[in-house]
Amino acid sequence: MYFELKMAKKSEQILTPLDEITDGQRFQQIVAELFRCLKTEAHNYNISDVVVLDSGIGQDGGCDILVDFLFEDIITKHKHRWVVECKCHEKSVGCNDINSNNIKMILDNKKADGYLLVCKTDASSSLKRMFIENNENNEKKYIVWNGDQFWRLCIQFKSLIEAFFPNYYHQYFAKEEKKFSILVKDFEKEGGAIQ
Repeated sequence: MYFELKMAKKSEQILTPLDEITDGQRFQQIVAELFRCLKTEAHNYNISDVVVLDSGIGQDGGCDILVDFLFEDIITKHKHRWVVECKCHEKSVGCNDINSNNIKMILDNKKADGYLLVCKTDASSSLKRMFIENNENNEKKYIVWNGDQFWRLCIQFKSLIEAFFPNYYHQYFAKEEKKFSILVKDFEKEGGAIQ
């Protein structure tokens, strides 16, 4: 990790740079980029490839992003497909905010193994309960990421932070990189000897 995560509190809510995002399309781009980073940056996941299809602006039928994860074993490659829906709401996302009655149809139509709802804030307790019930009665997975969970994933990828949150990048990532490079230069000046 390049830095110690620092967040401010405001009326019991933890603020992150995600709180500054008000445009749903921008939020969707950040979510898509998180998955693309799995192709280009180091991580601890056992993935051989990732294919990300972003639906762009307009009607998407409940599928903002389609993500294929490819896993490889000694015999063959395996694919796991996720339908990803992004909600940039300031309030909790409820059952009425998503196409909850059609999720199964969307999954079948896209030949997907699971549905991921990424919320800028959080999902309502009734929506989370519905997802738990669906997970108990279905082989397809229903997952919710709240804003804090999503942000903790974002900060693992330097290129994502630099591209979408430049102020945060310069305040935390760049500062830590500069400190490290100064330590290396000082070490080299001393002839590589540990003091």
